[in-house]
Amino acid sequence: MRGCLDRLEAEHVDAALEARCSWRVIADALGVSRQAAHRRHTTRIAAASQPARTEPVAGNRLVITGAARVAVVMARQEAAGAQSPNVGTEHLLAGLVRQRDGLAADALGTLGVTLDKVRHCAQASADRAHGDPETADHPLAGTKARLPFSRRGRESLEQSLREAVRLGDDHLGVEHLLLALLRDPGSRAVECLKRLDVTPAMVEEELQRLSERHPRA
Repeated sequence: MRGCLDRLEAEHVDAALEARCSWRVIADALGVSRQAAHRRHTTRIAAASQPARTEPVAGNRLVITGAARVAVVMARQEAAGAQSPNVGTEHLLAGLVRQRDGLAADALGTLGVTLDKVRHCAQASADRAHGDPETADHPLAGTKARLPFSRRGRESLEQSLREAVRLGDDHLGVEHLLLALLRDPGSRAVECLKRLDVTPAMVEEELQRLSERHPRA
């Protein structure tokens, strides 16, 4: 019975996240704190997101953190909720804002970048996006759980590996994903930040400040 209840709870939490409910709303429905709900389900979501947990880098293994994996899952949920044919850089940005564990959400939050603002910018970009090369190479394909990435979205994931190597880290975390988004000045993620009067330099500076206060883990 306990196993059945756990599976039902997981299904409802996944449905709520796909509907873009906040962890506060989910926690209230479960009758627990937001932190408890987040702790209970993010590990499960991360484990289910992709089979691989490491990436080869120059003969070594780079560990992908659970927070980074959950951020990518949430990016897919954002794309599905917006009825996008693929996962773009704007959805990755939204996923990083939603994933509250780590330097990325802290840096963006300090600069006033909220989930509602990112979603509004993403929708505005989508309304102007017909024929945009960021999405053109991936026509409607995939399922809600496995939407394909846009060209720029895929390049950002690849760039995050290079960011981790550049910093000499033995893991790939949310901070590397955010830095990767900043490297493409023509992406929708950067466009969204600029619409919020936030420049890539401001984000990188805030990331650096936070990393000095809180050592990477």
